[in-house]
Amino acid sequence: QPPGRAPRPPKESAAAVKCASLSLAAALVAGCPGAQIRPEAFTCPAGAEEAMREQLHWEVAEQFNLQLDDRQAEFEFAWFTAGAEVVGVVPKGVNDDRQLAVAPRGTHFYGKAYYLSDKMGRVDGPALVIRYDRVKLPGQEEYPICVVAEGTAEAFKDGRVKASNRGAGFVVDRWP
Repeated sequence: QPPGRAPRPPKESAAAVKCASLSLAAALVAGCPGAQIRPEAFTCPAGAEEAMREQLHWEVAEQFNLQLDDRQAEFEFAWFTAGAEVVGVVPKGVNDDRQLAVAPRGTHFYGKAYYLSDKMGRVDGPALVIRYDRVKLPGQEEYPICVVAEGTAEAFKDGRVKASNRGAGFVVDRWP
C-alpha cells in the first residue's frame, strides 16, 4: 500500500451479510454458522414489572400451568422451532383458584422458543426455554410481561426442539 493510506477493512462475504440479515429461525434453517439458539440475557419489556404488579396482580415466582403452544396438540410432545414465536394458553382443566383469579382459562401468552444444551454450559441436560413477553387475558387488553417456561428437551434436530407441550410458566423480574 502507498504510504498514508488507511488499510481497508476486509469485505464481508455475501453469505455473512445474508446470515446477518436473517431472523434466528431463518438463520438456523439456512445453516448459518454461529446462529444463536440460546436466548441472550436482557431486561424485561418496558412496563412489564408495573403491569404484572399493578394491573395483573402477579408476584415474582408465581407459577401458571400452560399449554406451551396452542397451535400444537396439548398432551403430546411437540416440535418447537428455536427462535420462533409461540402462543401459550391457560387450558381447560386448570383448577387452581389463584391462577384462575389472575390468569383464567383462555389467557394467551405470547413469546419465543429457545434451546439450551449442555454444550452451552447447562448442567441439567438440554432444555426448551420459552420467554413470554406479552399476555392477553380474556376480554382485556394486552400487557407486557416477563414469564419463563422451561422443559426437558427430548430431541433437537434441524433447529427444532422436541419437548412436552404442557408445562409451568414462572413470573420473573428479569430474563435468566
